[in-house]
Amino acid sequence: MKKIIWIVVIVLVIGVIWKVSKNDNAGPSTGGPIKIAALLPLSGDAAAWGQNAERAIQLATEKINNEGGVNDRQVEIIYEDTGGDPKKAVSSYQKVTSIDKVTAVVGPLGQTEVMAVLPIIIKTKTPTIIPSYVPLKNRPNLSNPLLVWMDAEEESSRIAEHVYGEGIRNVGVIGTLDSWEQTISDAFTAKFESLGGNITIKEIVQPSVSDMKLAVTKVLGTKPEAVFLGTYYQFINSAKVLSDQNFQGKLYSIEVDDYLAGESASWTNGLRFIAPDYYQEDFVKIFQDKFAQAPGLPAGQSYDAVNILFSILKQSENRDDILAAIDEFTSYDGVSGKFEINADGRTSLPTALFEVESGKIKRLSYLPLTQN
Repeated sequence: MKKIIWIVVIVLVIGVIWKVSKNDNAGPSTGGPIKIAALLPLSGDAAAWGQNAERAIQLATEKINNEGGVNDRQVEIIYEDTGGDPKKAVSSYQKVTSIDKVTAVVGPLGQTEVMAVLPIIIKTKTPTIIPSYVPLKNRPNLSNPLLVWMDAEEESSRIAEHVYGEGIRNVGVIGTLDSWEQTISDAFTAKFESLGGNITIKEIVQPSVSDMKLAVTKVLGTKPEAVFLGTYYQFINSAKVLSDQNFQGKLYSIEVDDYLAGESASWTNGLRFIAPDYYQEDFVKIFQDKFAQAPGLPAGQSYDAVNILFSILKQSENRDDILAAIDEFTSYDGVSGKFEINADGRTSLPTALFEVESGKIKRLSYLPLTQN
């Protein structure tokens, strides 16, 4: 009799252990709404980007919930303001995974923020999709997080090819010690020089520098035909000083938004830059109808990011299954165009050439993949 009782006890214990293990692998959310965190810079210098992303995520979430949700469960987005600060991004990521126990995370947006949370992503194995970029050398895991953003080195190479194709042979580069800006300045330089062009000087300053006169003077002292502004932080200041010093050459840049174009309208007429191509018209219309403004970067990429996540969750809410789906992910046709994950882990998106005219941005043409 005692032997039978012990057998029953052992079976019950094994059953409990199996159930706990199964629930743990299934992820933190097993009832009620599916919780997803969105880590965005809703304040600080990148607040405009954060707001665009937030609104796009809101649109996608409203749409999926109106259609019945994911597997008959509503989706709840928990928004966390990172302020563009890596330390705050880390604390926000820790909060949503340990306290809110979300099923997955979208964001953060800034490259330095993403690099700061990478160790937590690896440790917690939380499925994460990010509308941002991280250099391959800083990514110990090429599948999670899934990056829904144009590879910065590839994008910089495309604009370098365009500049060289315009007949420009001597270019000065201005950038900052920000991680993303350093990447694009270096990539532009490497590609332009590989084509046979000459970088007369690469002036890299701190993002917080208030006076760009010295840096611009150094650049102009090398007598460049054109200047590549590989910077968001110092774009406006640099453009103004270049104008004040009567620079007559051409200006090029990368991912200029409406804010930069508007604020520098008096100094950047004719500036050309590369950026992700226009979003699909239906998405633009829905966004405009809802928020009375056109979607700016990175609205389309954020909308695609959450929709990719929704499509994966519809197949399974088990964490291991979600991670496996992310690992096997190779391409997606979204509102920001068709993006592909190459064999080496780089993300490729359609890009276009744009020009600033009287503070407004106009599209000129599609910019194809670089020829290596």
